[in-house]
Amino acid sequence: MKLPQYNPAVDNPPLTEQEMDELDELLSFIEAEDAVADMESLDGYLTALLLSPALPEADVWVTRVWGGQDPAKAPFGSGKQTKKVAQLVLRHLASIDRQLRADPETLEPLFGIAEVEAEDSDEVQEIVDAELWCIGFLQGTAMTPEHWNRIFDDAELADALTPIVLLGSDPETLTPQQQELVGSPEGRDTLSRQVPDAIAELARHPLCAKA
Repeated sequence: MKLPQYNPAVDNPPLTEQEMDELDELLSFIEAEDAVADMESLDGYLTALLLSPALPEADVWVTRVWGGQDPAKAPFGSGKQTKKVAQLVLRHLASIDRQLRADPETLEPLFGIAEVEAEDSDEVQEIVDAELWCIGFLQGTAMTPEHWNRIFDDAELADALTPIVLLGSDPETLTPQQQELVGSPEGRDTLSRQVPDAIAELARHPLCAKA
């Protein structure tokens, strides 16, 4: 089955909340370790792809969502269901693309939100957790490594990407101080809230301009 290529000129409506839930459920059935198996990770993965000058072929980047398997061997019930997943993914890609093109400051990444009671009061605090999103983003950078090597070689951009790298990396690759930071809800919240600004900075940079 040939997967459709993304065409920004095509009117792809944003996913409804119901469609997002449906796609999230379909992704949850994927067992491959290197798959993009939830909506938060998918959102980050697609954002990284869109910050590259050009998308890889659909047969490469779409199949990576379910672990890089051939479309005919996708872990869904039928070819029809595989096509539906691909179409939903393309529509979500289009939605992110429109936001980045219009104004990257308005991008609303899909982050996890937890409510916890404050230690010194009965007030409930919202803790933002972008770990899954950042894991997906780093998976996306691996699809165009030459481009992202240039990004990380730029000192200012590499510094802006630090929150994403800390939240999305294997904790065993981090220093003890970094592990302590990402291991606390407060630290994760602080890093997570820095991610949208990092994405906006990348989106405005000439290195991320479309080819």
